[in-house]
Amino acid sequence: GLIDGHAHIMINNNFANVESDMDLTDMSYRASIVAERFLMDGFTTVRDMGGPAFGLMRNINSGHIIGPKIFPSGTFISQTSGHGDFRDRGDAGFSPTSAHDASNFEHFGIGAVADGEAEVLKATRTNLRNGATQIKIMAGGGGSSKYDPIDTVQFSKEETCSIVETTKDWNTYVAAHVFNDRAMNRLMDCGVKSFEHGFFMNEETMQRISKEGVYVVPQMWGLSPDLAKNPLMPKDKLPLIKVLREKYGNYGKQLLANNVKVVFASDYVGTFADAERARRYEIWWRGEAFGNNFEVLKQMTSTAGELMALSGPRNPYAASGKLGVVEVGAAADLILVDGNPLKDLSVIGGNDKWFDADPEYKKIDTLHIVMKDGVIYRDELK
Repeated sequence: GLIDGHAHIMINNNFANVESDMDLTDMSYRASIVAERFLMDGFTTVRDMGGPAFGLMRNINSGHIIGPKIFPSGTFISQTSGHGDFRDRGDAGFSPTSAHDASNFEHFGIGAVADGEAEVLKATRTNLRNGATQIKIMAGGGGSSKYDPIDTVQFSKEETCSIVETTKDWNTYVAAHVFNDRAMNRLMDCGVKSFEHGFFMNEETMQRISKEGVYVVPQMWGLSPDLAKNPLMPKDKLPLIKVLREKYGNYGKQLLANNVKVVFASDYVGTFADAERARRYEIWWRGEAFGNNFEVLKQMTSTAGELMALSGPRNPYAASGKLGVVEVGAAADLILVDGNPLKDLSVIGGNDKWFDADPEYKKIDTLHIVMKDGVIYRDELK
C-alpha cells in the first residue's frame, strides 16, 4: 500500500473558503470523501500534517468511514507572523499584551498561534492530549502564506527545543515546515526528525541531514514549472519561486547523491479536483525530479514506513505490523496494479496533467486491488 507522508485532509477547500465560509461540519463531511478517494487511489496510510483529523481517524478505525490509516498531527503550531498565522491584518491587534483575535483556522483546530515557551508547550501538549502521533511546527516562511517571507526563520531555539523535549517525553517526534539552511540547522540542534518541503538547502546541510538520519518530506511539485498554474499561489510570489526553481531545480537528485532519506508527499490541500490532480501529478513529477522510479516507490512505501514508525507508542496501528514492506508480520496493506511502476508510474496514478486535466474524479483503471489490514476495499477483478 502507498503512503502519503504529508497531506491536509481536513483543509479540503481553498483557504479563503475555509476561513470565511465553512465550519467543522462542512470540513468533516468533505474529509470523508477525501479519505475514501485516498484509499481508492491505493494510499493505505496518510500522515496528516495539520488539521483536526482526530475524529476522522477514529471513525475510519472504527469502520464507520472508509479511508486510510491516518497519523494526525493536530494543529500545526506557528509563531505570531509565522506560516500558520492566517489572521487578516486587522485581526492581530497592536498591543502585544492583548489577546489576539483568533482566525477560523485556529477556531477549527487547523493551526495554533503560540509565542514563548509556555504557549508553545501548551499547544504541543494539547495536540498530544488529543491523540497526535507526531507534532508539526512552522519553522519558516512559505509560498502560500500572506505575511511571512519564505527566507524567514521562525521560533527561537529555546521555543523549538522546548517543543522537541516535551514531545520526546511522549516518545514521539517533531516535524517542521522549513525551507532554509539556518532554520534546518537550528531544528537539528534541537532534535527535529522530519523536514517538510526543505527545498532551499545547501550540500553541507544535506550531509548533516543524512548523518543525523533526518527525513525530508518534499512535495516536489513545488519546483515544477507548472506551479504557476496553482490557484493557491499568491501571484506576487511567482517571480521569487521562478528564481528559486532555477537555482534549486536539481534538488531531488542532490538529495539522492547525499544519501538523504526522502518520503513521498502530495501536500494535499484545497478543492477535491485540484488536490487530487496535484497528487497524481506529484507521482509523475517525482519520476522526473529524481530520475529513478525505484527510488520514488521506496519514498511511497518502505522509507515512508520508517518515518511512520518514529511515532513509537503513539502509533495507533503498531499492532497490525510494519508499514511499507511486504514481509512476515507486516501490515496486510497491499495493492495490485496492471503494469510495472518501475517502468511506468502511470500504473499507480502518475499523470503529467495538472490543472488542465479533467476536473472530475476518476478511479485509476490500472489499479485493481486495494487491501488495508487484510480487508479488500477495492476489487476490480470480480
